[in-house]
Amino acid sequence: MEINSSIARVDHSTEQLFSKLSSVETYEGLMPEGAAFTKIDDNRFRFKLGGMPEIGLTIGDKQPNESIVLTSSSDKISFSLRGQLTKISETQTDVQLQFEGDFNPMMAMMVKKPLTQFMESLIGNMHKL
Repeated sequence: MEINSSIARVDHSTEQLFSKLSSVETYEGLMPEGAAFTKIDDNRFRFKLGGMPEIGLTIGDKQPNESIVLTSSSDKISFSLRGQLTKISETQTDVQLQFEGDFNPMMAMMVKKPLTQFMESLIGNMHKL
């Protein structure tokens, strides 16, 4: 299953945005209101939204100033969330989130809408950086 967010234009250089998205602490500020956030270490965190199960993410593959991939810390559900950065100017960068997960069709149908809403919330909060 693949889901792409809308694109957000952020008033930071690609280098600045990449640096911010490489830090676990940044993701706490991007979370939707009411999310419980726990930093585990410099590359891992967990969060919980409402009645959803807690989700653990690890900052994994980084392509400097181009992309950052967060991967699921759970062995039960395998997925990744890529932040793709595109330089617009010296002071502006476009960012888009790309979700990829290996779900059975029933699970995909159940999680697609809340996952899409979650990704749009994250992308909507990028202006806070």
